[in-house]
Amino acid sequence: MKTNKKKNNIKNDKINLVIKIMSYILLFMSILSLGFIIYFDLLPVAYLILFIAIIGVIVFGLFKLLNSRLRKWIRTLFLIPTILLIFLFALICFYCYGTIDFFGSIFDIGIRQDYYSIYVLKDSLYNKIEDLEDKYIATHNIEDKGIEKSIDKVSKKIEFKLAEYASNSEAVESVINSENEAVLMLNSNMDILKEDNELYSNLRPIYTFSVTTKVETLSSDKNVLKESFVLYISGIDTSGKVGAKARSDVNILVAVNPKTNKILLLNTPRDYYVNLASYNKMDKLTHAGVYGIEESVNTLSKLYNVDVDYYARLNFTTFINVVEKLDGITVDVPVSFCEQTSDRKSTKQICLKKGVQTLNGEQALALSRTRHTISGGDRGRIENQMLVLSAIIDKILSPKIIVNYTSLLNSISDSIVTNVDQKSVTRLIKNQLDENPSWSIETLSTEGTDAYKPTYSTGNQNVYVMEPKLESVTNAKNKLKEILNTN
Repeated sequence: MKTNKKKNNIKNDKINLVIKIMSYILLFMSILSLGFIIYFDLLPVAYLILFIAIIGVIVFGLFKLLNSRLRKWIRTLFLIPTILLIFLFALICFYCYGTIDFFGSIFDIGIRQDYYSIYVLKDSLYNKIEDLEDKYIATHNIEDKGIEKSIDKVSKKIEFKLAEYASNSEAVESVINSENEAVLMLNSNMDILKEDNELYSNLRPIYTFSVTTKVETLSSDKNVLKESFVLYISGIDTSGKVGAKARSDVNILVAVNPKTNKILLLNTPRDYYVNLASYNKMDKLTHAGVYGIEESVNTLSKLYNVDVDYYARLNFTTFINVVEKLDGITVDVPVSFCEQTSDRKSTKQICLKKGVQTLNGEQALALSRTRHTISGGDRGRIENQMLVLSAIIDKILSPKIIVNYTSLLNSISDSIVTNVDQKSVTRLIKNQLDENPSWSIETLSTEGTDAYKPTYSTGNQNVYVMEPKLESVTNAKNKLKEILNTN
């Protein structure tokens, strides 16, 4: 009998301990989740006070009941609402912490990691950097921070003679013409040259390295719930991380008016012949990205006479992941076509038929990329990109996004960089959840005429560009003013 009584006492002590532990976990989780709610400003003040009062009464009541002298079975019964509340608080903490972690990883602090290479002729006997000891290496713009650091890095490997040229094309041609043995250049600049002139494909890299620099980023202190703002979306045709400089193949200004709930998606062709803001030289818009996202922002601001407040730079890896995490998007495909997959080395193709359908990530990317297989070329591609982006925005604004919220953030954290601060985003999310406003989305693309002209990035050679139509740019300026007018 004594043995059974002792066992029962031990069992009761364990149950009491579990009940006590659960009560303290409840207290801790409630304080933590309320802290997150206050930090993110997720509720209006009146609702926040009411929420704290209700949760406070429930938590305090459960805590007292679980630690009272009531019978064990009664206190055990109260464990059910306790566990449910702990689960709810854990869910709040999970979403909030995931958001903090996500914005910490994508917020642009101005660190740039770019890749440079030393190129020699394909049939050259030089195979490693040491082979260029005491040789001439050509380059352009030695005052650039990246080139300056690159020269310093190469100097630590070998002794060499530096030959500076007025443009990248002249530096490369000096190697082709056997005036110098090699050329030092940003990889993206070489990609630009090879895209427009097959002659430059006669070079190969023998030494590639990364250079890290720090730039001053753009910032905005606007209240996105009260003031209109403009977001620049830059899409680069690469995979992996987006820290390195690269051509911007997608250039979309998103003008948002929170007072009228209107959004304008303004797409500018990648080959638009524009004046680079920092260099006062004519170039393709896509090339502006090679000089940093700040250059793209400032160039578009100058073109449309509008202040760009925020930017988000993403690559096609991001694009696929977003659509996949949204469980696809519904798009009315305008024409049947076939296009390569995201793996450019693969011979596989994605073929879509005309009509309304739900697209997965690869299919949405194929629709956004294709231009050679449809009429209109780059103009047709721009229209497709607007269709896809509108479908993504519609899906993101849906309350159903909460189901895939954290997985969506995790999937794109390595493939996007932005200066949009966490407070602005949480304000928009709070407003969307609280008022569920209906947004009106308009799309517009500027137009131009085909031409062949020299650009800053390619030197004196004439390359394909799109000359802006004055009336088209003027129309875009007027539309931006109309959308952004909060009156």
